[in-house]
Amino acid sequence: MRDYIPRDEARRIEWMSSFAHFLNTHGADYGFSGGEIAAFVAALTNAKTAFSDNITQQDLARAATVSKNAALAVAMGLSRKHAQRLQYYPGMTDSVRALAGLTVPDTNPTPAPPDEIFTITPPLLRLDFSKHNQVSIHWGPNPANEQRNGRPKGTRGCQIQAVRGGRPESERDWMDLGLSTRSPHIHTVHESTPTTYAYRARYIGRNQKYGPFGNPVVCTVSV
Repeated sequence: MRDYIPRDEARRIEWMSSFAHFLNTHGADYGFSGGEIAAFVAALTNAKTAFSDNITQQDLARAATVSKNAALAVAMGLSRKHAQRLQYYPGMTDSVRALAGLTVPDTNPTPAPPDEIFTITPPLLRLDFSKHNQVSIHWGPNPANEQRNGRPKGTRGCQIQAVRGGRPESERDWMDLGLSTRSPHIHTVHESTPTTYAYRARYIGRNQKYGPFGNPVVCTVSV
Protein backbone atom coordinates (compact mmCIF):
# COMPACT_ATOMS: atom_id res chain seq x y z
CA MET A 1 0.00 0.00 0.00
CA ARG A 2 1.39 3.39 -0.97
CA ASP A 3 2.17 5.74 1.92
CA TYR A 4 0.13 8.95 1.82
CA ILE A 5 3.09 10.91 3.25
CA PRO A 6 5.62 11.77 0.51
CA ARG A 7 9.16 10.41 0.81
CA ASP A 8 10.83 13.63 -0.33
CA GLU A 9 11.54 15.86 2.69
CA ALA A 10 10.45 19.10 1.03
CA ARG A 11 7.15 17.54 -0.01
CA ARG A 12 6.73 16.13 3.50
CA ILE A 13 6.96 19.67 4.88
CA GLU A 14 4.31 20.76 2.37
CA TRP A 15 2.05 17.84 3.29
CA MET A 16 2.38 18.46 7.04
CA SER A 17 1.69 22.18 6.55
CA SER A 18 -1.53 21.32 4.73
CA PHE A 19 -2.40 18.81 7.46
CA ALA A 20 -1.80 21.45 10.15
CA HIS A 21 -4.19 23.77 8.35
CA PHE A 22 -6.81 21.01 8.34
CA LEU A 23 -6.37 20.37 12.07
CA ASN A 24 -6.58 24.05 12.88
CA THR A 25 -9.77 24.32 10.87
CA HIS A 26 -11.51 21.00 11.55
CA GLY A 27 -9.51 19.20 14.24
CA ALA A 28 -11.90 20.05 17.09
CA ASP A 29 -14.79 18.55 15.09
CA TYR A 30 -12.99 15.19 15.09
CA GLY A 31 -11.93 15.00 18.71
CA PHE A 32 -8.56 16.79 18.69
CA SER A 33 -7.93 19.05 21.68
CA GLY A 34 -6.49 22.52 21.35
CA GLY A 35 -3.34 21.33 23.17
CA GLU A 36 -2.79 18.47 20.71
CA ILE A 37 -3.19 20.76 17.75
CA ALA A 38 -0.85 23.37 19.24
CA ALA A 39 1.78 20.71 20.00
CA PHE A 40 1.63 19.46 16.40
CA VAL A 41 1.94 22.99 14.99
CA ALA A 42 4.95 23.63 17.28
CA ALA A 43 6.62 20.38 16.14
CA LEU A 44 6.01 21.31 12.52
CA THR A 45 7.50 24.78 13.08
CA ASN A 46 10.65 23.20 14.56
CA ALA A 47 10.85 20.81 11.61
CA LYS A 48 10.53 23.66 9.12
CA THR A 49 13.25 25.64 10.86
CA ALA A 50 15.64 22.65 11.00
CA PHE A 51 14.95 21.83 7.35
CA SER A 52 15.62 25.40 6.26
CA ASP A 53 18.80 25.60 8.36
CA ASN A 54 20.01 22.35 6.83
CA ILE A 55 19.48 23.67 3.29
CA THR A 56 21.35 26.84 4.19
CA GLN A 57 24.26 24.89 5.66
CA GLN A 58 24.45 22.64 2.58
CA ASP A 59 24.59 25.70 0.32
CA LEU A 60 27.31 27.21 2.52
CA ALA A 61 29.26 23.94 2.47
CA ARG A 62 29.11 23.74 -1.33
CA ALA A 63 30.25 27.33 -1.62
CA ALA A 64 33.05 26.68 0.87
CA THR A 65 34.16 23.64 -1.14
CA VAL A 66 34.29 25.64 -4.38
CA SER A 67 36.27 28.38 -2.60
CA LYS A 68 38.65 25.83 -1.07
CA ASN A 69 39.31 24.09 -4.39
CA ALA A 70 40.00 27.40 -6.12
CA ALA A 71 42.38 28.55 -3.36
CA LEU A 72 44.23 25.21 -3.40
CA ALA A 73 44.59 25.36 -7.18
CA VAL A 74 46.18 28.82 -7.01
CA ALA A 75 48.52 27.84 -4.17
CA MET A 76 49.54 24.56 -5.85
CA GLY A 77 50.21 26.33 -9.14
CA LEU A 78 52.55 28.78 -7.45
CA SER A 79 54.18 25.98 -5.45
CA ARG A 80 55.04 23.98 -8.58
CA LYS A 81 56.25 27.10 -10.38
CA HIS A 82 58.54 28.13 -7.54
CA ALA A 83 59.72 24.56 -6.87
CA GLN A 84 60.73 24.10 -10.52
CA ARG A 85 62.55 27.42 -10.43
CA LEU A 86 64.38 26.35 -7.28
CA GLN A 87 65.13 22.87 -8.63
CA TYR A 88 67.17 24.25 -11.52
CA TYR A 89 68.70 27.26 -9.79
CA PRO A 90 72.46 27.54 -10.55
CA GLY A 91 74.52 25.92 -7.83
CA MET A 92 71.54 24.08 -6.33
CA THR A 93 72.61 21.12 -4.19
CA ASP A 94 70.82 17.92 -3.21
CA SER A 95 70.97 18.87 0.46
CA VAL A 96 69.07 22.09 -0.24
CA ARG A 97 66.59 20.19 -2.44
CA ALA A 98 65.95 17.79 0.44
CA LEU A 99 65.60 20.68 2.88
CA ALA A 100 62.98 22.27 0.59
CA GLY A 101 61.11 18.98 0.20
CA LEU A 102 61.96 18.61 -3.49
CA THR A 103 62.79 15.42 -5.36
CA VAL A 104 66.45 14.54 -5.07
CA PRO A 105 67.74 12.95 -8.32
CA ASP A 106 68.84 9.34 -7.92
CA THR A 107 72.39 9.38 -9.29
CA ASN A 108 72.95 5.71 -8.52
CA PRO A 109 69.75 3.80 -9.31
CA THR A 110 69.58 0.24 -8.04
CA PRO A 111 69.72 -2.11 -11.02
CA ALA A 112 67.14 -4.84 -11.30
CA PRO A 113 68.41 -8.27 -10.29
CA PRO A 114 69.66 -10.03 -13.44
CA ASP A 115 67.53 -13.08 -12.63
CA GLU A 116 64.42 -11.16 -11.51
CA ILE A 117 62.36 -12.82 -14.24
CA PHE A 118 62.75 -16.18 -12.47
CA THR A 119 61.01 -14.81 -9.36
CA ILE A 120 57.84 -13.97 -11.33
CA THR A 121 55.10 -16.61 -11.46
CA PRO A 122 54.70 -17.86 -15.06
CA PRO A 123 51.64 -16.63 -16.96
CA LEU A 124 48.38 -18.52 -16.75
CA LEU A 125 46.56 -19.31 -19.98
CA ARG A 126 42.87 -19.29 -20.86
CA LEU A 127 41.84 -20.38 -24.35
CA ASP A 128 38.80 -19.20 -26.26
CA PHE A 129 38.28 -21.41 -29.31
CA SER A 130 34.61 -20.57 -29.93
CA LYS A 131 35.37 -19.08 -33.36
CA HIS A 132 36.19 -21.23 -36.35
CA ASN A 133 39.90 -21.62 -37.13
CA GLN A 134 40.90 -19.23 -34.36
CA VAL A 135 42.16 -19.48 -30.80
CA SER A 136 42.24 -16.42 -28.55
CA ILE A 137 45.04 -17.03 -26.06
CA HIS A 138 44.43 -14.97 -22.91
CA TRP A 139 47.62 -14.82 -20.86
CA GLY A 140 48.71 -13.21 -17.62
CA PRO A 141 48.14 -13.45 -13.86
CA ASN A 142 44.34 -13.29 -14.29
CA PRO A 143 43.45 -14.29 -17.88
CA ALA A 144 39.78 -14.83 -17.01
CA ASN A 145 39.36 -11.07 -16.44
CA GLU A 146 41.26 -8.80 -18.82
CA GLN A 147 40.27 -5.75 -16.75
CA ARG A 148 42.44 -7.11 -13.92
CA ASN A 149 45.11 -8.85 -15.94
CA GLY A 150 47.95 -6.35 -16.03
CA ARG A 151 51.36 -7.55 -17.13
CA PRO A 152 53.66 -8.08 -14.10
CA LYS A 153 56.22 -5.41 -13.31
CA GLY A 154 59.62 -6.19 -14.77
CA THR A 155 58.28 -7.91 -17.90
CA ARG A 156 58.10 -6.62 -21.45
CA GLY A 157 55.87 -9.29 -22.89
CA CYS A 158 55.05 -12.95 -23.13
CA GLN A 159 56.44 -15.63 -25.47
CA ILE A 160 53.74 -18.05 -26.60
CA GLN A 161 54.37 -21.44 -28.15
CA ALA A 162 52.02 -23.99 -29.68
CA VAL A 163 52.13 -27.53 -30.98
CA ARG A 164 49.66 -29.36 -33.17
CA GLY A 165 48.33 -32.64 -31.84
CA GLY A 166 48.43 -32.01 -28.08
CA ARG A 167 51.34 -32.08 -25.65
CA PRO A 168 54.50 -33.21 -27.45
CA GLU A 169 57.09 -35.73 -26.31
CA SER A 170 59.97 -33.56 -27.50
CA GLU A 171 60.75 -29.93 -26.71
CA ARG A 172 61.76 -29.45 -30.33
CA ASP A 173 58.15 -29.86 -31.44
CA TRP A 174 57.01 -26.58 -29.91
CA MET A 175 56.34 -23.83 -32.48
CA ASP A 176 57.07 -20.23 -31.49
CA LEU A 177 54.12 -17.85 -32.03
CA GLY A 178 56.24 -14.80 -31.20
CA LEU A 179 56.22 -12.10 -28.55
CA SER A 180 52.86 -10.87 -27.31
CA THR A 181 52.81 -7.57 -25.41
CA ARG A 182 49.08 -7.50 -24.78
CA SER A 183 46.56 -10.22 -23.97
CA PRO A 184 44.88 -11.88 -25.77
CA HIS A 185 47.10 -13.22 -28.54
CA ILE A 186 45.17 -14.46 -31.60
CA HIS A 187 46.35 -17.70 -33.21
CA THR A 188 44.79 -18.38 -36.61
CA VAL A 189 44.81 -22.01 -37.72
CA HIS A 190 43.80 -23.68 -40.97
CA GLU A 191 42.34 -27.12 -40.45
CA SER A 192 39.79 -29.18 -42.39
CA THR A 193 38.92 -31.38 -39.39
CA PRO A 194 38.76 -30.70 -35.62
CA THR A 195 42.38 -30.56 -34.43
CA THR A 196 43.93 -30.49 -30.99
CA TYR A 197 46.51 -27.83 -30.11
CA ALA A 198 48.60 -27.36 -26.99
CA TYR A 199 49.87 -23.98 -25.83
CA ARG A 200 52.38 -22.73 -23.28
CA ALA A 201 53.82 -19.34 -22.39
CA ARG A 202 56.58 -17.59 -20.45
CA TYR A 203 57.39 -13.98 -19.61
CA ILE A 204 60.28 -12.04 -21.11
CA GLY A 205 62.09 -9.64 -18.79
CA ARG A 206 63.17 -6.11 -19.61
CA ASN A 207 66.72 -7.42 -19.82
CA GLN A 208 65.60 -9.84 -22.58
CA LYS A 209 65.88 -12.89 -20.31
CA TYR A 210 63.19 -15.56 -20.52
CA GLY A 211 61.36 -16.83 -17.46
CA PRO A 212 60.09 -20.38 -16.95
CA PHE A 213 57.17 -21.76 -18.94
CA GLY A 214 53.83 -22.22 -17.23
CA ASN A 215 51.75 -25.38 -17.47
CA PRO A 216 50.56 -26.19 -21.03
CA VAL A 217 46.85 -26.03 -21.86
CA VAL A 218 45.05 -27.91 -24.61
CA CYS A 219 42.02 -27.30 -26.81
CA THR A 220 40.43 -28.78 -29.93
CA VAL A 221 39.87 -26.23 -32.69
CA SER A 222 36.61 -26.42 -34.58
CA VAL A 223 36.36 -25.95 -38.34
